[in-house]
Amino acid sequence: MTDPRAPKRIKTTTTCEESSKCITYCLPKEILEDIASKVASQSLADLYHLKLTSKEMMNITDDDYVYKHAYLDRVPFFRIKEIPQEESFLRRCRSSGNLESLYRQGTKEYFLDNELYVKGLGLVRLAAQKGHKRSMYAFAMIVLMHSDARKGSLGPKELEEALGYLRLLRNQKCVLKCRNEVVEFVRFLKWFMRFGLEMAPREHLCRNVPCTNTWRLRTGSWCLLTDEDDENDPNMCESCRWDLEVKEFFAMI
Repeated sequence: MTDPRAPKRIKTTTTCEESSKCITYCLPKEILEDIASKVASQSLADLYHLKLTSKEMMNITDDDYVYKHAYLDRVPFFRIKEIPQEESFLRRCRSSGNLESLYRQGTKEYFLDNELYVKGLGLVRLAAQKGHKRSMYAFAMIVLMHSDARKGSLGPKELEEALGYLRLLRNQKCVLKCRNEVVEFVRFLKWFMRFGLEMAPREHLCRNVPCTNTWRLRTGSWCLLTDEDDENDPNMCESCRWDLEVKEFFAMI
């Protein structure tokens, strides 16, 4: 026989809104921003749904941090028919300082618009200065290919900056990885170019003919095929290294 004086159990139900509020109150803002940026990287639809979970998440997902740190690997370089929601997302990424979006927009403007190329190069340079590796490589190749082209807009200062980026990438053994990724993007852009891509006449960095610090020969010719070529070699002429890198890049695009 049950005791009538025993406290009754009260069933409680928790709504989705209450659960989301509990999460937003319990977790630090920095973690919530990281979660939102990862959601934005995977699906814009999921980001929209995340905004609707609570007022707190609406504020979190509208923070510049989310757009600045969102990955754009799932966002294609170009769509034949633009998706308004996606275009709005990319504009917000650029205005928030997202380095990948700055790199994409700058590279497109440089190669596709003969009037906005200076602005485009400026965006690529800005992303490079903030540590974006593909931008470092792209800026370096543009400078080395067009070191005295387009009314002398690129000079010794830009050349030294470009070489500094290449040295950094080489020390981190990611020159070839960056080259392949930039080549992929520029090859895509070539389908929309209104004018041909030409390498401007320029002096080679290495002025020794023949060079006294030659590279290791492979099958009778110089080539860059493996990550080993990113290693520092005391017998390698650095200037020859970058002269050949420009030729390899231009040949691939």
